[in-house]
Amino acid sequence: MHLDRLQDVIVAPATPAGVSAVAMVRVCGPQTLRMCDQVFKGNKRLSDMQGHRLVNGLILDGKQIVDEVIAAVYRAPHSYTTEDMVEFYLHGNPIIVDRVMDLLVDVGARVARPGEFTERAYLHGRIDMTQAEAVLAAIEAKTIDGIHSAMAQLRGDLSVKIEDFVSRIKTLVTNLEAQLEFPEEDLPEDSSAPVIKELLREVEDVRASFRRGRSLRQGLSVVLLGRPNVGKSTLFNALLGEERAIVTPVAGTTRDLVVGKMQLPGGQVRLFDTAGLAAARALPDKMAVRRAIGAANRADFLVIILDATSGFVAADEELLKLLQTKPGVVVWNKIDKVKKPPSLSEKSVKPLPLSALKRTNIDLLAARLTKEVSCKEGDVFFANRYQEDQLKRLAQKLRSGLDVAYMDMRAKELREALGLMTGADHSTVTEKILDDMFTRFCIGK
Repeated sequence: MHLDRLQDVIVAPATPAGVSAVAMVRVCGPQTLRMCDQVFKGNKRLSDMQGHRLVNGLILDGKQIVDEVIAAVYRAPHSYTTEDMVEFYLHGNPIIVDRVMDLLVDVGARVARPGEFTERAYLHGRIDMTQAEAVLAAIEAKTIDGIHSAMAQLRGDLSVKIEDFVSRIKTLVTNLEAQLEFPEEDLPEDSSAPVIKELLREVEDVRASFRRGRSLRQGLSVVLLGRPNVGKSTLFNALLGEERAIVTPVAGTTRDLVVGKMQLPGGQVRLFDTAGLAAARALPDKMAVRRAIGAANRADFLVIILDATSGFVAADEELLKLLQTKPGVVVWNKIDKVKKPPSLSEKSVKPLPLSALKRTNIDLLAARLTKEVSCKEGDVFFANRYQEDQLKRLAQKLRSGLDVAYMDMRAKELREALGLMTGADHSTVTEKILDDMFTRFCIGK
């Protein structure tokens, strides 16, 4: 159990392995100061020191000096984890770091699990799940914009946004239930629909910001999809500016997923070329189609490629349906071979005309991808799968609340939406969710 582990004193190196000028070993838990006193000798005992103080001293193995160090003392609750904490600043020799770790384990500490210091900060209520995710985002961010956004979330910006959602849903539920409970009273008519629409728009904006957050941390996942021989691999190569995917006139050339990276002004894109989506008979072809569909399901953004020479066909209809649940763009490829792109006036999408072979309008597609990954300050949040799923289900409940015909049904959907947003409450976050979250951290954080 996670709470049982809180009684342990944990220790871990908080700097990367290898030779360096300085290394740091972090210790925290209920008996931290007493244990550290057994291996550290300075002008004062660590257990006699006030918090937020530094002291110079020696790490001793019996009477033998292991290293001359500086110890930083943090008293509960004024530390990262809210517990007593000591950080030892050592000379950056891995042998010294390992020996200090061994000495602390010998006196009763145990080696910390990945992310366990931040997990303790969460379990003690110092930070919530959104702030814990921001800590990881700050460590993993690939751009300075990503670091700025992580710092904003660590301050609590996303938590404030979610609390606002909860408050507004509570108000909606209260008003609806008052109208249902006291129909004879002179209460205003139900005017919740516009409020729900605005709330839904804001929830979708936050969900979109999660995608931009991924682009700043690890790259936005963009998948090229289309029927066989519509020019996916040619477009893949054109976007990357290099011949990465094999291109032949034979349909079905691409079977495995081919991956490339695009560094755009707003962030990074991980671009996936896939097999053509069509009825397959041979086992390798079936497997290739399954991989393509799996990549589409995991993608953050889709590029649906239509063939301008054949026009819109029935199979393309199924591809466009994917855009009902996932953001993306539709393109007419091979416009160099037709007088003008086919019309899709009866559809709700407006395809971008281009020629991957001639590199015509490739810059327009790249600009669309740049817009998707770009952000402004306060427009990016980082989330784990649990948090993203929460917001996805909240959006579904809000849509259901709009679609129902009767007030009592709307109140029911909103009550269920409110129930979804209790994720900040520790009792609703399972041990599996915590493990999924904190094992992605490095040891010592």
